[in-house]
Amino acid sequence: MRFSTYIFIFLMFFSVFSCSDDVCNEETESTLNLVFIVNDTSLTNIDFIDNLSIYSPEWTDSIHFLDENESGDAVLGFMLSPYSDTSEIIITSKNATEKDTLIILTQREQIFLSKECGFIMDFLIDTVLFTLNYIDSIEINEDEITTAKNGEIQLYF
Repeated sequence: MRFSTYIFIFLMFFSVFSCSDDVCNEETESTLNLVFIVNDTSLTNIDFIDNLSIYSPEWTDSIHFLDENESGDAVLGFMLSPYSDTSEIIITSKNATEKDTLIILTQREQIFLSKECGFIMDFLIDTVLFTLNYIDSIEINEDEITTAKNGEIQLYF
C-alpha cells in the first residue's frame, strides 16, 4: 500500500511539472527598420514624412510602428514577406504626386524555435531595388534580420 502511494505521488508530481502552458514567451518577429532621412527641403515644406502612406500590396498587417530615432529621423519597422524571397513596399505621401517602390530581395531561413512558438523566419538582404521619384539613394546598414537583431536600411530623400 505504501509503495503504491509513493508511485501515485511521484506520477502526479511528474505530470504537473511536465505539462507546458502552450504559451510562447520568446520573440518571434524578425523586423526590418527603414530610416527616412529627408535632405530635400521641398519635401519638408510639403510635410512629406508627416503624411506618409506605406504599404505592401502582397500581405496585410506588415507595418508595425513609426517612430523617431535619436537624430529625429522617422523610423518604420515592418516584417518581410515570409512567403517569398521578394518583398515589395510602396511609399507615397498625401502631398506627393508620385510614389516610390522598394523591392527587397532576400534569402530566407525557416527555423524551428520551440513547440509553443513554432517556426520563425530569418532573412539576409541580397539586394534592394528602388524607384527614384522621391528617393535619392539608399544604404543597407544591417543586412541580417533575426528575432534578436533588426535589419536596417536608410532611405535618403
